[in-house]
Amino acid sequence: MNAEAVHNVRGALRRLDLRLRLTVDRQRDVMEARARDPFRGLYLTDADVDAILATMTPESVVSTHFSGPLGASWPRFAQLAQAFGLDTLEQEILLITLAPEIDIRYERLYGYLHDDTTRRRPSIDLVARLLAGSLEEEVVVRGALGTGARLLRLGLIVPIEETGTPSTVLARMVRPDDRVVSFLLGSDRLDPRLAGIARLVPSGDASVANGALAVAYGAEVDQLARLVAHPPAGHPQDVPSLRLIYLRGGPGSPRTAIAEAACRQAGRPLLMTDIPALMASDRANDLLPLLLLESCLNDAVLGMHGADRFLAEDTQATTLRRNLRHLLPDHPRPVIMTGEGRWEPSTWIHDAVALSVTIASPGPAARIALWQARLGAHLPQTAIEELGARYRMEPELLDAVASTARALAIRDGRDPPDHRDFRAAARVLAAPPLDGSARRIETRYTLADIVLSPDSTAQLREILARIRHQAIVLERWGFGKKHARQSGVSVLFAGPPGTGKTMAAEVIAGELGLELFRIDLSAVVSKYIGETEKNLEVVFRAADRGDAVLLFDEADALFGKRSEVKDAHDRHANVEIAYLLQRLESYEGLAILTTNLRGNIDEAFLRRLDHILEFPLPEEAERLQIWERALPADVPLGPDIDLPFLARKFKLSGGHIKNIALTGAFLAAAAGSSVGMAHLVRATRREHQKLGKLASERDFEHFFPLLQDE
Repeated sequence: MNAEAVHNVRGALRRLDLRLRLTVDRQRDVMEARARDPFRGLYLTDADVDAILATMTPESVVSTHFSGPLGASWPRFAQLAQAFGLDTLEQEILLITLAPEIDIRYERLYGYLHDDTTRRRPSIDLVARLLAGSLEEEVVVRGALGTGARLLRLGLIVPIEETGTPSTVLARMVRPDDRVVSFLLGSDRLDPRLAGIARLVPSGDASVANGALAVAYGAEVDQLARLVAHPPAGHPQDVPSLRLIYLRGGPGSPRTAIAEAACRQAGRPLLMTDIPALMASDRANDLLPLLLLESCLNDAVLGMHGADRFLAEDTQATTLRRNLRHLLPDHPRPVIMTGEGRWEPSTWIHDAVALSVTIASPGPAARIALWQARLGAHLPQTAIEELGARYRMEPELLDAVASTARALAIRDGRDPPDHRDFRAAARVLAAPPLDGSARRIETRYTLADIVLSPDSTAQLREILARIRHQAIVLERWGFGKKHARQSGVSVLFAGPPGTGKTMAAEVIAGELGLELFRIDLSAVVSKYIGETEKNLEVVFRAADRGDAVLLFDEADALFGKRSEVKDAHDRHANVEIAYLLQRLESYEGLAILTTNLRGNIDEAFLRRLDHILEFPLPEEAERLQIWERALPADVPLGPDIDLPFLARKFKLSGGHIKNIALTGAFLAAAAGSSVGMAHLVRATRREHQKLGKLASERDFEHFFPLLQDE
């Protein structure tokens, strides 16, 4: 503490000095009536007490100090009292408990007054003796320190845990919370017990805070700023203000950013808490009062991010909700909770005014504005528009994109990073948490690698265009206001095995810069009623939190036709399909379904699909292109290679052709030679055997003798 702070503290303690002097005198008068125990006060004699009191406030100023305001000479104490609405008695009690934390002499005096030098903190009985002049006043003082008293509920004072035999209520000792002491002594540092759980967002320049949100969420920021203002703008002082505000928004909605911007605009700090991190602690219920205390000490709005974990139906969440509901009515600051699930806090808490506010998920134009505000200094406008329209990231992740992009550039020996690094960083950070229910597929192909009919190739380009230009069509041209289904895109690829359905999915994901996840049907489909829907909901909710392409391979298992209801199993199967219809329609990302037979898919799904691509077996010209691309440029080829013959004679899918090329390469490597026609012919025979076909001279014509040399 500096000299001024020391002077202010001593000035506030003079009031307690006088009370101690008077109480010591009264105790001595009582002790005169009985023989004094020679061992009483082993470490503190009457002379010691006199010496201590002699250094404190003289009796001549008693009347003036008892009549003045308690915190008049100590601004921090007055600030704390005002922040928590403490009455005079509560302030007196807090000062008594605080004294030993500031000056060790009070420990000795308290031990003397307890007639036990080991009890150096004030007990309820001692506080009553110091403050009460009558039995009626003593009852009031005891009530201010009893079970459920405000000082304890607010966390300003905590009971001292004692070992051994529990003491009586009057003998129980109390002390101020450590954070209260540090605050009163001039510290504004966040309570170290909240490290990793909460962070303090200071009030600052509102124009900087709102720049990234003004385009899409200016009205929401303004509204929330009015609600958290202190006091709220135009709010009558005798009407209670909002205590709990729940910001609900879907994946990608900038709930936390809106809360931060609104608090800055209102000129108030925000103590933002991570609820999952809080509940991961084994002391969650002890830390909750500390969060409320810290927000008051900083005159901050308490923010609680990740309320979906708080609203879960388990023992820990239920206990935390109950404790918060008990503490909120006494908390004199607003609390903002953010989450994705639907919740009406007014039905949960009745002793405080609560409100639920829904935040819409940002459309492409809003996302572009957020990218421009956060990363416009690092990227050209074209890259901003491309990345902003593609990735549904919360604003908090954009800073991580910038740092990751720079790390990637440094790894590759470049600095500063360019748009390639930002695209790669965004792709990694936008990937949803689908571990366990889906498998990530490496995207190796581009449009130049896949061989399809001209019409199918055109349809692939149309799918890419639909996703890339959503900002123009849905928002700038207003189609989003006319169509319930907006940003989500669902596609069906139908055709025989090996015709390029999965490869086309890789092409789309690669061209869009998104991760491709194949849904693991073994982890999703369950024989138990209702389990498949639950598993799929987990998949979709995880996918909603990021940006990726979902691939439902062999979609017949999930999206098959509904049947006539003859028993409970049929009814359950139809309910499952109805759920999938609704969930696929509400999914805002790109979902690709593949099937070997289009007729196996329920007609209701087909009506809701945005694109259906047929993948027939390739014609001769297409097969030749596939043969040419199946053999890499580095493969040594023999002079007798006749790819046109293979393309003309064998009506195979692209997958089979790739298998033949690979098998032929292994045969050539084993023989220590370049890849020749003999290796490809033999590999073709093996592929025919897999298909249940026999090798005939009619099929292989003049290359048939090569098979007989095996």
